[in-house]
Amino acid sequence: MSLEAIVLGLLALGIGLAFAYWGFKLFIILLPIWGFFFGFLFGANAMTTLFGEGFLVTVTSWVVGFVFALLFAALAYLYYWFAVTFVGASLGYMAGLGLMAWLGIGDGFLAFIVALVAAAAVALLFIVLRVPKYLILIATSYGGAFAAVTGVALILGRVPVSALNAGTAGAYVADELSWLWIAAALVLGTVAFFYQWRQIERLEFVTYESYRNPGMPATAG
Repeated sequence: MSLEAIVLGLLALGIGLAFAYWGFKLFIILLPIWGFFFGFLFGANAMTTLFGEGFLVTVTSWVVGFVFALLFAALAYLYYWFAVTFVGASLGYMAGLGLMAWLGIGDGFLAFIVALVAAAAVALLFIVLRVPKYLILIATSYGGAFAAVTGVALILGRVPVSALNAGTAGAYVADELSWLWIAAALVLGTVAFFYQWRQIERLEFVTYESYRNPGMPATAG
């Protein structure tokens, strides 16, 4: 356990729980925060892949991570179309990294490329389907749940900071009880999904054609 692990763990736990349980109603507010979290991991992961540096072991990787964090947070705040597509891309990227980690290819250029392809595929799905309400419920509930459980694993010292190189779905591979963490994330995501579902049954999700905070009633103008 290290100070870096505790700080990143608390960040992942807080953002993950917020996204899992209030991702739909507070979508506009939470998007930049999610953008910051994912941007940091993406930037650090890119440095590791392109320059062979250990994950977050150099000052440069931390700086690049923060640069991407601020960039994605700003874009998510300023451009709604980017923000919505970005949610799909970030979850696809994490899923791609996680899959490669479980296949034993968690590091390297191949894992990075597979993650980028997965990110593009899920982002395209969000665009084509125009982000129906239940798709964003699934994305926020399970995406936030995996991030939150990863945060707990970091805080408890079950996985090292370097495990984040495999994303929030693949970090558990570093622990001998990896199946338990996955089960916990799936249970938390399912509970969060139904919690959000009960809260937003009468709400409409904002579309590209009509910019409206998704927390507003469907009858609002």
